[in-house]
Amino acid sequence: MQDWSHYGKGYVRIKAYTQSPERFLNLCAYHKIKVWNLVNKNDIYEMNLSIQDFFRLKSICKKTGTRIQITGKYGLPFFFYRNKKRKAFFIGIFLSFFILFFLSGYIWNIHVEGNVHNSTQSILGYLEKIDVHHGASKKKLDCALIAEKLRGEFPNITWVSAKITGSRLLLEIKENDNIYKEKIPEKGAYDLIADKTGKIVSMVTRKGTSLKKTGELCKKGEILVSGRLDILNDSKEIEKYEYTDADADIYVEYPLEYYQQFSMTYQKPIYTGKQKKGYLLQVGDYYFDFKRKPPWETFDTTTNLKQLYLTENFKLPIFYGSSTDYEYQTGEFVYTEKEAREKVESHLSILLKSLEEKGVQISENHVKINIQKNICTASGTLLAVEKAGKKAPTDILPQQTERNFDINE
Repeated sequence: MQDWSHYGKGYVRIKAYTQSPERFLNLCAYHKIKVWNLVNKNDIYEMNLSIQDFFRLKSICKKTGTRIQITGKYGLPFFFYRNKKRKAFFIGIFLSFFILFFLSGYIWNIHVEGNVHNSTQSILGYLEKIDVHHGASKKKLDCALIAEKLRGEFPNITWVSAKITGSRLLLEIKENDNIYKEKIPEKGAYDLIADKTGKIVSMVTRKGTSLKKTGELCKKGEILVSGRLDILNDSKEIEKYEYTDADADIYVEYPLEYYQQFSMTYQKPIYTGKQKKGYLLQVGDYYFDFKRKPPWETFDTTTNLKQLYLTENFKLPIFYGSSTDYEYQTGEFVYTEKEAREKVESHLSILLKSLEEKGVQISENHVKINIQKNICTASGTLLAVEKAGKKAPTDILPQQTERNFDINE
């Protein structure tokens, strides 16, 4: 049995034939000779000990009348001795370590984390332009300069940390989430205009002059609440204008046309249960598939790849794994009326859920399903209720001037 903690210096496994095993083991302990994996088989003791301690047993064996038999030699010293004539093998080991040392001076993995608005591909694409890519020399990379250029290229990136660990370039990014939010207009005179055509079902005005009422129709671009306030005098005439930022909660009901059509017949793969598995190797952009092409005309293929690690942070551009082909035959099926309706309802349910997530409520559903001549058609109108109102600058009118009248008596 090999003990990996002693493998480097080498060790042997021996059998000790003795009439006084207690004295033999006590003398070994007294002289600090370490033994392990001690086993007694029919009064024959088997144990492991290092090469250095093995040569110290000579005097102990004479005192106790013990005979030693070596049953196994393990460790690197014995390995090199047995293979001393295999020069090509040792040259290969040396070249492997040399290649690993050489490759460790390059970047083989770029990891980006913390990015939400900027995709990893867009960041990697920009890094390519500034010569930061997989296979780039670590000596030529300036982490501080990389961080500075990323902040300059992407305005919403507020903080970047770039560091190299092993053969990996780690980029930690923090973004400004408010840059993509809708810009709030500066304080001033603003109207609320309709951003869709429909019927006003609810309207609560907090600031401004309402130009529409609940139940009335509105057109896209029409002013709903004006930011101009008419100040009247005692004669109910406009004395002056004041302006404000119009504010109101307005909900508009409008129709959404829905249409879906599909054939009642459809094709579906039927797997026969036959499969063929092989091994796959990817080195960079090159693939090596050790599996022969299957004899089937139609089949699906699944792959399972793992990247090769030398250390925790030392990734190589080498992937290995398996590839499995599954034979299938294409079968033709026909939806039943129940299945067709369930398919329409499922598609419609996904649409309604998507609208609900955007704040759109459906007040009425007038979608009807019709199956005719092997065709299923779902069509109709959905009445949607959504918050409306978009700010637009108010037209500033000249103030009313005081009129002077000449009174003729």
